[in-house]
Amino acid sequence: MINVTAQELETILVTIDKALAMHEVWRDQIQRTLACRMSPREADMDDEAHYQCDFGVWFYSPTNANIRNLTSFKKIEAMHQIMHARARELCIRLKGHWHITPKEYDLYIEQVVSFRAELTQLRQKVFDTLHKIDPLTGAYSGAHILADLEREQAQKKTRGQAYSLLMLRFDLFDINQVFGRAKGDDILRASISAIRGALDAGEKVYRYAGAEFVICLPGKDASDADKTRQRLLAIISRAIETAVENSAASLQIHYAITELDPDTYIEQLINQAARATYTIRI
Repeated sequence: MINVTAQELETILVTIDKALAMHEVWRDQIQRTLACRMSPREADMDDEAHYQCDFGVWFYSPTNANIRNLTSFKKIEAMHQIMHARARELCIRLKGHWHITPKEYDLYIEQVVSFRAELTQLRQKVFDTLHKIDPLTGAYSGAHILADLEREQAQKKTRGQAYSLLMLRFDLFDINQVFGRAKGDDILRASISAIRGALDAGEKVYRYAGAEFVICLPGKDASDADKTRQRLLAIISRAIETAVENSAASLQIHYAITELDPDTYIEQLINQAARATYTIRI
C-alpha cells in the first residue's frame, strides 16, 4: 500500500504531469538539434547533464527530497540518467562531425520511450489508487474490500496460506457529543495514519463503514494477528496522545480477529466475529 494520504497522492499527480511536460520539452530540443545538425548545448554533453535539464533541476531541488525517496521515483531517476547518457553520446558525436549509427540512435530512442512510458504508468497507478483512498484517513475505501478479499479467498483455496482479518471500531459517540466531530476526525486521522505506517509489506487497512476499519493480514494466523493487534493498539494510543490535547476523556476501540475462510461470505466473517474492547485515556 502506498503510505500517503489522498492529498499527497494529488500532489504526486501534479508532480508527474510536470515531469512529463519537462521531458517532452527536452526531448523535442534534442530531436531538433540532431535533425538540423545544430551545435549541441554544452549542458547536454556534460557528464551530469541529468542534473541540468529542466526536469533534473526541478527533480533534485531540496523541496522534492521526499519524492526522490519513493521507490517508483528512484526507478525513474535511474532511467532519466541513462536517457541523458545516451543523448550525451549522440551530441558528442554530432559536435565531432562523426557519423551516428542507427543502433546508437535507436538505443537513445528506446530509452526516451521507456522513460515516458514509466512516468505515464506511474501516473495511472497513482490516479487509480487515489480513487480507492478514503480522503480523511488514507485507508482504502470500503467499496473495494469485498472484491479484494474475494480474490484472496480464491488464492487461499489453491495456496492454503494463512490470512487473518483484524477489525477495529472506534466508539466516537461521546467524543463527538462533547468535543465535536472535528475531534473525532482528528482521532481517526491520527490513528489510521499510525496504522498505515506500522503495517508490514502486503498488509492493508480499509475503512469498512463509518469508524470501523478492517486490516488485512496475509500470511498471519489468528495468533499472529493478535500480536499485531496488541502492537497496533499501543501505537494508536501513542498517536492519539500526540495528536489530541488532553481532553480528560476516554475512547473505546472494539476489536475482533477472524481468519479468512474461503467458503464464507466476507460480510458474515466481519459482522459475526466476536468483539472485545480496548480503552484509551485521552
